[in-house]
Amino acid sequence: MPRPNFDFGHAYDPRRLQPAARPPTRQTRRVPVRTLVGLAFVALCGAAAYAAHRTGAVDRDQIASMLGFGIDQVSLTGHRFTSDADLFDALDLKSAPSLASFQPDAIRRRFERLPWVQSVEISRVWPGQLAIRVTERKPFAIWERGETAELIDATGRQLGPIKRDAILDLPRVTGDGANVAAAALLATLDRYPEIKSRLARADRLADRRWTLELIDGGRIHLPSDGETSALARLAAEPQIAALVAKPGQIIDLRSPSKIAIRAASSAPAGGG
Repeated sequence: MPRPNFDFGHAYDPRRLQPAARPPTRQTRRVPVRTLVGLAFVALCGAAAYAAHRTGAVDRDQIASMLGFGIDQVSLTGHRFTSDADLFDALDLKSAPSLASFQPDAIRRRFERLPWVQSVEISRVWPGQLAIRVTERKPFAIWERGETAELIDATGRQLGPIKRDAILDLPRVTGDGANVAAAALLATLDRYPEIKSRLARADRLADRRWTLELIDGGRIHLPSDGETSALARLAAEPQIAALVAKPGQIIDLRSPSKIAIRAASSAPAGGG
């Protein structure tokens, strides 16, 4: 009987029956983005400080620009009557080329000194951008002075000159102080649309009282005090109020006790 052929060239090794050892598990930790940004900022600060040390110059605007805080782009929105050139002059980027030297409050004050600018919102957009939104004033009336005319807002602020014969759907006022007093007068006239619709111009006399010039040549003289009560007396008399629509009638409300009426041809020159 043949003997089995045993190969003893390979000794039994129990380790061959064990599973292969796994490499040790490697645990990873994610570093928050905020931390990475902070580290990058620190590194850039170090680089900027080293560059300043090597050159012997310490310029905060240069350092800020190296760190990505230079002002490289500006967006202007919301303006219609104010020119880009005037806004950029007020911005004065030559004096503030980076966010390190940019002073929003000072910029805002310079912007609001421009005639049309009422308010401004300034936003910093990193890196190196500014977003500026302008809110402009609204024309309220035309202030005529001699041969010139200017647009004014409801506060009386002068917005800019216009041609005296310009056709604009705005009330016209004349006289010293008329720009400041116009808003109160026109608010009172809102209660009397029959008069306001026929108003050609409101003349401010000696900065004390108004004379209303009507489109058909008539006039209404108002007192220096009690304009509202004087117009209320006029409206309370329907027959007299109807004269507002009659051409060339002069209605004098300066007396607190009576209403004087006369034709324009016989009216004396209007005085204070």
